[in-house]
Amino acid sequence: MNRDFIAKHWYASVYEQFENQTDDVEFLLDVLHKNITGEAQKILEVACGGGRICVPLAQAGYIVTGFDADEHMLLRCYSRMRDIPNIRCYQADALNTDWGVGFDVVVMAGNIFMNIESDIETGMDYAVMQETFIRKAVATLRPSGHLYMDYDQYSDASAIKVFNETGEYSYFSGADDLGTSGRTVSYGGAYDPETRVWAGIGHCELTTNNGERFIYSDKPRYKHIPALNQVYGWLSGAGFIVDKTFKNYTDEPLSDQEPDFVRATIWARKG
Repeated sequence: MNRDFIAKHWYASVYEQFENQTDDVEFLLDVLHKNITGEAQKILEVACGGGRICVPLAQAGYIVTGFDADEHMLLRCYSRMRDIPNIRCYQADALNTDWGVGFDVVVMAGNIFMNIESDIETGMDYAVMQETFIRKAVATLRPSGHLYMDYDQYSDASAIKVFNETGEYSYFSGADDLGTSGRTVSYGGAYDPETRVWAGIGHCELTTNNGERFIYSDKPRYKHIPALNQVYGWLSGAGFIVDKTFKNYTDEPLSDQEPDFVRATIWARKG
């Protein structure tokens, strides 16, 4: 096996061990239960990863489609969805492929809106990518269909505090089923409050099951940290009507004057 395969397989496996929260899935199921009725709804999950969200949706009785660009993540999704007849998942690049049509709900959860994979060589502005996701969502929905967005929302002050970080740190470590062990290493990053863009770099330090050690370097990473009013503007421009907003997986409404970091959930309807 080559190092690229080893590193991506390790990352997908250890990420699945690390990313094990359930409160967001429970909240999503509650929102769907309270806000949609009728026959079994057709739901599309964008960037479904290892199935942490789309599989419980299928188990709850929804007709679910998911896609993801990462084949290693999808292998874990396929394992989870085994013997569940009302779910299908496939490999696709969310930015550059058609999402299909006729869905009742599009789910963009798991912070995918903030973690869109970007390559600076494409020349596409990160904020344009985020808006493109919203426009693709409205195009794939049936009339009066809904978008569920769940992502990290930062005020100016909290973004400066969180993203202007220095020093080395690791956000997860562990071993996969092939016996590869290792950890992620980040060197911090820089946030520009004028453009609301964060840039950072890091790598993975890995040891294979035969004792070989190597460093797998990431490309420089970029994120656009949108203001809430900017997200609302994108939604309105695409033809969405925001029905409800939620703060930190509670029924507490989200304000555009939040002073700190919050988890934002937006429930919007295709107008």
